[in-house]
Amino acid sequence: MKNKKLVLAMSAGLIILIALFSALFILNRPDTEQGSKQIGVTVVFADKSEKEYTIKTDAEYLADALLEEKIIEEKSKDGMYTVIAGERADYTLDGSWWCLSVNGEMASVGINDQPVTDGENYELTNTPS
Repeated sequence: MKNKKLVLAMSAGLIILIALFSALFILNRPDTEQGSKQIGVTVVFADKSEKEYTIKTDAEYLADALLEEKIIEEKSKDGMYTVIAGERADYTLDGSWWCLSVNGEMASVGINDQPVTDGENYELTNTPS
């Protein structure tokens, strides 16, 4: 009987802890800008060649804008986009990954959580291991 109460108490505590962390994540998501925006996106491939895009969008987050333009294509099981502008960078396969920079600075969030701001420039760089 004591073990059941202990397991129930620990389970309840774990559920509360998960709920708190989830709430903090949602509350700390960066603010977005509503309305039409024009942004620049540069994709830097593994061979260092580049492709530039100018995008007009109402999307609030970068992933949505890139999906609209069909620049990103495939999301892995862990939520990472592995195919961008036709090139694959998949850490689980070869250690490569896509690095997001905003106005020349490495982003602190991924493309799913990166707000789209009018006039900003985003760079996605295939970064080998």
